[in-house]
Amino acid sequence: MNHNLKILLFCDRPGEYESAATIIDHIDSFEKYSKYEIVTWSTLEGLPDQDILSLFDCLIVHYSISLLYERYVSRETLEKIRSFNGLKVLFIQDEYRRVNFACKQINYAGIDMVYSCAPQNVAKKMYARLNENIVLRTTLTGFVPEALSEKETKPISKRNIDVGYRARRVPFYLGSKGIEKYLIGKTFLKKVNNRNLNCNISSKESDRIYGKAWIEFLSNCKITLGTESGSSIIDFTGNTEYQLNFHQAFHPFSNFEDVPDKFLKSDGKLEIQVISPRCFEAVALGTVLVLYPGEYSGILKKEKHYISLEKDFSNINEVVERIKDGEGLQKMADFAREDLVKSGNYSYETFIKGFDEDLDQLISEKNITPKEIILPASISLSLRQTPQSSLLSLINLLRSLFHKIWKILPNWIQFICMVTILRKKYFCHFDKNKYSYLDS
Repeated sequence: MNHNLKILLFCDRPGEYESAATIIDHIDSFEKYSKYEIVTWSTLEGLPDQDILSLFDCLIVHYSISLLYERYVSRETLEKIRSFNGLKVLFIQDEYRRVNFACKQINYAGIDMVYSCAPQNVAKKMYARLNENIVLRTTLTGFVPEALSEKETKPISKRNIDVGYRARRVPFYLGSKGIEKYLIGKTFLKKVNNRNLNCNISSKESDRIYGKAWIEFLSNCKITLGTESGSSIIDFTGNTEYQLNFHQAFHPFSNFEDVPDKFLKSDGKLEIQVISPRCFEAVALGTVLVLYPGEYSGILKKEKHYISLEKDFSNINEVVERIKDGEGLQKMADFAREDLVKSGNYSYETFIKGFDEDLDQLISEKNITPKEIILPASISLSLRQTPQSSLLSLINLLRSLFHKIWKILPNWIQFICMVTILRKKYFCHFDKNKYSYLDS
């Protein structure tokens, strides 16, 4: 196989802050491990000019660039993707929302291969509207964190926190399964009251922990809680998300159980439930997982990689006893780390090896011959630097400030803004005239 394939990776690489490590690792892994020549283009200004794009054989649109929003992919950028004369690969996440609109965008752009995080049987139903020539692959939302795979872990006996956990309340449009991530911590605290466990569990925004502080916190926990990640509502049109946001905006103190049934008709009918990168993170740090039973993308096995906690908490007494068994915890932590981390089976290097193999197959099927040109060093360097205009730098600064303010706003204010002031931004697919070209 010819390794001269030149690939442009179009992404929005975040800065080294907060909880962006998973996104950064995912983006950086392509250049770091692929056998192909990959150049990372990280910007919200859109794609380079056509004369530069024409030098590449393949374009990857990373999941940090969402096809659902014009702030990431403008009409001009979408047209550049559509006209690109080479292989086009899309990685997509948060794919439980506006599925039909996403399918239209993918078809219009002429994407050749889509990487979905949804289980294969679910993905086939979700993306039934995709053109039949589009290859659909399954991937994970994240892999073993690069910085933690070789990190020396603290023994269970020297950790001060028995159970540590953080999970904010999530929007109702994630469905009953999405709410579990918040409820497991809340219910656990109630059930273990007066059981002589040192718990540090919170859903308050003010108690969020980021970056190195989070790693230090989790490294000092014997146990962390968890559930499968995803949503039990697959919203094909966007109407369910809008209706639930509207309901939540004007019922800010209501619980999920209070939501009228008419808004939840699709809840549980089709679900995306996968392993969370948080699970790999905990295992890499030698922290034992206590999880609700689930598939976890076929990776985690209960009582081997995690302690199973029934959703009705019927086995809470047994779980508490196991939490107090330091020797048993250490044995499970060591096994999980050896099996999931040290094996390399779920490393970013292994992920990219699989990607290269998928690309090899696609190249063969499409009978692609890499361009017989050498990418000029000056162009490669300029693309990697992705210089931004002073105006865009100011916009990005203001956007960063907006997001910081947004995060500390009460949920009900967020939802009121989303269904009123920001309606066109978050629900742009409702503008039928603006996106009429997708139906042409």
